[in-house]
Amino acid sequence: MSTAARPVASAAAHRASPRGVALAAAARPRAARVFPACRETRRASGGVGSGVVAPTRAAAEPATLETADDDDDDDDEHDDEHDDEAFSSYGDGDTIVAIATPVVPNAGGVAIIRLSGPRAVEAARAVFRPASRAARAAAREGAPPSSHTALYGVVVDPTSVPNGSRRVNDEDVDADALDVVDEVLVLPMLRPRSYTAEDVVEIHCHGGSVCVQRVLSLLTRRDLLDPSGDTAGGVRLARPGEFTLRAFLNGRLDLTQAEAVHSLVAARTERAADGALAALRGGLASPVRDARARCVDLLAELEARLDFEDELTPLDSDAIAAEVAAVRADVAKVLATARRGKLLDTGVTVAIVGKPNAGKSSLLNAWSRSERAIVTPIAGTTRDVVEARVECAGLPVTLLDTAGIRRGAGVDEVEAIGVKRSVAAAAGADAVIVVVDATEGWTAADDDACAGILNRKRGEGIVGEADEGESAVGVRAGGGDAAGGGGDEWANAKARLHKVRGTRGLDGSSNGADGDDDATRRDGGATAILAVNKTDAIAADVALDAIVPVEVSGKFAAVVRVSAVTGAGLEELERELGRIVEGGSVDAEGGAWSANQRQAEALEQALGALERLEAIVVDGNLPVDFWTIDLREAAMALGAVTGEDVSEDVLDVVFTKFCIGK
Repeated sequence: MSTAARPVASAAAHRASPRGVALAAAARPRAARVFPACRETRRASGGVGSGVVAPTRAAAEPATLETADDDDDDDDEHDDEHDDEAFSSYGDGDTIVAIATPVVPNAGGVAIIRLSGPRAVEAARAVFRPASRAARAAAREGAPPSSHTALYGVVVDPTSVPNGSRRVNDEDVDADALDVVDEVLVLPMLRPRSYTAEDVVEIHCHGGSVCVQRVLSLLTRRDLLDPSGDTAGGVRLARPGEFTLRAFLNGRLDLTQAEAVHSLVAARTERAADGALAALRGGLASPVRDARARCVDLLAELEARLDFEDELTPLDSDAIAAEVAAVRADVAKVLATARRGKLLDTGVTVAIVGKPNAGKSSLLNAWSRSERAIVTPIAGTTRDVVEARVECAGLPVTLLDTAGIRRGAGVDEVEAIGVKRSVAAAAGADAVIVVVDATEGWTAADDDACAGILNRKRGEGIVGEADEGESAVGVRAGGGDAAGGGGDEWANAKARLHKVRGTRGLDGSSNGADGDDDATRRDGGATAILAVNKTDAIAADVALDAIVPVEVSGKFAAVVRVSAVTGAGLEELERELGRIVEGGSVDAEGGAWSANQRQAEALEQALGALERLEAIVVDGNLPVDFWTIDLREAAMALGAVTGEDVSEDVLDVVFTKFCIGK
């Protein structure tokens, strides 16, 4: 039996199976099996596991600007929706507000404040007086505004209304007597056609820090919606990532798409942005959901046989093994993108090393198109590690210019410290570029400078060069620092969460991110490229063998002829660096999206369960009951990737990485 024709037991028999009831619920779309209202509870049981279950994405199309003809239909639909009880993701009935744009003094022409929740429209109307007389009339009557239609007007302090009514849209109010805070555009986006699938209102203020903060202060006043000052049903400041969390809990996004939103905002290169957009459009979730659905189908087949073995045809274990192998291969393909995802997220650290005066600093300056490092003809000018950030093959790269490595007589105490730091930089880098002077060729000084580098394996330090105190230099893979504020964002987010809570990590091991460094670099480490510099000073027809012996050049992953003076060879150097840090070429179409570390951990768990299951099925010595254990674990792990089966602790960690307004 082919994998396409997967073995599935009788549907009627399966539905009658007690175990099949829960499995059928897990196989249904999320909207069909979610609890009636997220406001009553955020946790549901059933299916292949127990955790936070999110509704399916809203069936309506994404929010877009509509024509006037469409607005009438939207308003009719919204009238019906507003007959329902107010809905809130957190179950507290809160309406949230935050500044959605960076607040930088004297920079940016527009700043945006975002409200979301059951009273978002009411809160906006409490401070906004539109220029349109019809819009003011609609506000007085409590009619829903036209969705996705911008209104021009002013934000006013409601306490400045002369008669004390605080109704800023009354016609008998003298507009000139009102305390105007700012001229704004207000854009309502009514549920479910909004980012959070709740009522959302955006207030577009003037840029800078003063205007937007004044408007925000009005919206968060205790007595804005209730003169008594009761804040129970008022507006509060949003928590980090709460808008996207509500989008996830309301089914607007799955968890991979929610994480892609953060990745898109934090992208440092075009390639990282392209990958985040691909994941946001469902590129990562689709193969994971398909693999999970196939696991659930197999689980339904096996569970049904436990209850109705006598009524069904004999189990085709070969077909089961083939299907498990196919699912395992699909999961492995998704997991293979995790290394690219880590590189895009954390970046690549490249140490430029070599003997003194080989042209390392000149190469750094030429590559970064800046004068980051001091360049003189005097050997030993560079005494400390100098950093520069560039983009290479779509990856964010941190270049480390190091002091020339030499030992013995003539090396003073300061230079010796610089040499130690150079060794530490090479030990912590993802790749090492060894620079040799083409005018001098490979010399004994180059041998001394490269001692241990060529024998280093991925993830290991330089052989024989570990000095006490050098671990404190702070050079880490991916550009992370000793405080954990750099490369490994998933681990850092876990550390921040559990530091605040005073608890241990999710794996019960540690609060800190530092312990994960070796694990995240287990296949990273230094890969050496030989850069033959100063080629502009020699004849173009000089063979490489005449500069560097074959037995030496053959030990490097790549050899590139460059000139820091003319810039020749830099593009080839970038290509070779991109090739070796990613372990080969990447297909631009199929490799756009990539799994992050959290997703990779869940995928590794699923892959391990599927590998054990395949071995058990092929061996055939254990009963079917044991098969379901690993299959259920795989389904739960895959559900954790998309958020269909995920714990609240994981959600807390994921969304602590977000900014307040997202």
